[in-house]
Amino acid sequence: MIILGDIAVPNEEMVRNLGETFRINGEIFKDQKVVLNLEGLISDNQTTNTKTPVLFNHSALLDLLNKQSLGPVVLLANNHTLDLPKQFEASVSFFQKEGIPFAGAGKTAGEAVRPGLFNEEGRDIYLFNYCWDFLLYHQNNPSAGVHVAEIEELKILEQIVECREKQPDASILVCFHWSLDLEKLPYPMYRRFSRALIDAGANVIAGCHSHCVQGGEKYKDGYIVYGLGNFYIPWNEYVDGKLKFPEFSKTTVALEWDPKKNRAVCHWFEYREDDKSLILKNSELFEDSSMLAEYSPYKGMTDKEYESYFKQYRRKSFLIPVFRDHQNVLMNKFLTFLLKTRARIARKLAEINLIKWQS
Repeated sequence: MIILGDIAVPNEEMVRNLGETFRINGEIFKDQKVVLNLEGLISDNQTTNTKTPVLFNHSALLDLLNKQSLGPVVLLANNHTLDLPKQFEASVSFFQKEGIPFAGAGKTAGEAVRPGLFNEEGRDIYLFNYCWDFLLYHQNNPSAGVHVAEIEELKILEQIVECREKQPDASILVCFHWSLDLEKLPYPMYRRFSRALIDAGANVIAGCHSHCVQGGEKYKDGYIVYGLGNFYIPWNEYVDGKLKFPEFSKTTVALEWDPKKNRAVCHWFEYREDDKSLILKNSELFEDSSMLAEYSPYKGMTDKEYESYFKQYRRKSFLIPVFRDHQNVLMNKFLTFLLKTRARIARKLAEINLIKWQS
């Protein structure tokens, strides 16, 4: 299987652009299930001419993946699922009609946290998907009866332990929508939590939402990528043509993982602004990847060492707290409340064009 970062493709023209990447790199994608974070539900009629970020995907994207690979597996636990919640039923109907597994959202809270299930070369893969509740700061969860699965670390650990006990021969993939936009380093809490998940029985942990690569590391027999980056969100399409990202967001990593051999490969792609295409830069074994090492300066650090490093080198720090440990539930809730207050102010400033949507 191949795990991709954020994808939001608004029209058939952009789908064709992305299709060239899959066609040219057919040896990578052809015989793989493609797990992707779908930034926004399926809509073939929604406009991109909005004042605020409303993200969605054209149905031709999933048709493309059905033709160019073994088919998509969809992640829905993200803030943009609630941009157009009334599209949820139609999107789910489309997934079910096309036989597309999905996880991360549902009509009830129980459905939202229920894992997706698919098969890879005879092996069952359980897919868990959750969103950081901070990222829903400007939305109601649920909205229009649609629930997005939220990260509750201790409950998730219980789910993984239970799944591993009941399915000792299956593989477990846990995907998160977390971190801040354009933060290059994972919170110290994410390292602790990811390792705890692998101790509980998970095989792979993959993160999205930061819109840039945050690196990764191997822990015991498990693979962790804290931030895959954008796989494909074409620049100057959304928010009335104003949504674009910094240069460092052009790099993305697609994580290929073979559950039978427990072997991982990093495929590094780069977005080209001139023609809104993706090109493959190189492919490297996870353990030997020089690019992954470049994005993972924390490799080998203790928790205490990394906390100090994060405080010194994180990209965003103004009025932004440091989340240290997933077990500090009450403290984390308080810090999240402070962060939501800050974010609501920033959103108002972006709405009146005093700051950029991505900065």
